[in-house]
Amino acid sequence: MKRFAIVAIAISLAFAATSALASPISGTYTSTDLGGQILTGRASTSRTGVNTGLPMVLHAQSWNGSALGTQWDISCATENSAYSVADNRVGGVGTIVYTSNFNGGTFTFFPVGGAWGDGAGTLNTTTLVSTVQYVLIGGISTPVASVINGNTSGTFSDGCMLTFAIGNGVGVGETPYASIPATYPTFLDANTCGPASPSAQFGSWGNVITLTLNIFCTVGEETTSWGTLKGSYR
Repeated sequence: MKRFAIVAIAISLAFAATSALASPISGTYTSTDLGGQILTGRASTSRTGVNTGLPMVLHAQSWNGSALGTQWDISCATENSAYSVADNRVGGVGTIVYTSNFNGGTFTFFPVGGAWGDGAGTLNTTTLVSTVQYVLIGGISTPVASVINGNTSGTFSDGCMLTFAIGNGVGVGETPYASIPATYPTFLDANTCGPASPSAQFGSWGNVITLTLNIFCTVGEETTSWGTLKGSYR
């Protein structure tokens, strides 16, 4: 009886662990600032030089107010070609719009009980559009604010499709004017996708909010013969 009880407990624990994991679930989910359950996040973009340089590597993670990456993670999407620039300033006042395209990388949604399930996969193309506002300060055109919109798509390991949109990101800091705080995702190395070396801490960072996540999983059609259908009613 004692051995049976131990086995029963082991089975129940294994079942509980399995139940905590869930495949991606089709649907549209929004971030907490939109009334949903997806955590907003923080992001960094590393580069090879203090002010510029390719490749640039994107790293974004959820932020719960005290810890990074407890719910979701986007890593190692890489920009290998120069971004496009549209300078809309007049007399140094106005906006400059930067459009960047990152390729590849991975995403992960951790098993924390979210309505969307969990899983990991690979990214396709990630597009970020940064609008930087300039004003004249002491007669010099100076950036004072930036807003970032973006989207990406990818495929979970089980074949479900992902679309992830950023409706409103905010630039916070950039080298050489500041050093990235520990409360933002680490700068990544383009070759290893691991943390960039201490001598290569170049890039920018900011907050990503107003998020919309869509997951689409196809449902396979089941073929049922007439004989099998009749048999089910006997």
